[in-house]
Amino acid sequence: MSKIEYDMKAVTEKREKTTRSIFDPIIDEFIKSEDGLVELTVTGRSASYMKTNILKRLVRREISNVDVTLGYGVVYLEKKSAA
Repeated sequence: MSKIEYDMKAVTEKREKTTRSIFDPIIDEFIKSEDGLVELTVTGRSASYMKTNILKRLVRREISNVDVTLGYGVVYLEKKSAA
């Protein structure tokens, strides 16, 4: 049996993941735009995959003013009106 090398140490808290998602530029561009509703398609990615992962990213970033809905092979991003 071969030995494996590893390092284990006690910590008091977890490190926060600080990397940006591939979905962040899409979200950022939409928020900065003046458009209230856009249709989004991504080559090589299904609409349901995009919807699921954009929603996860919005929750993670605590962005609540964007709706994500599924259309026929597209994803719609819509800014919620301030009511």
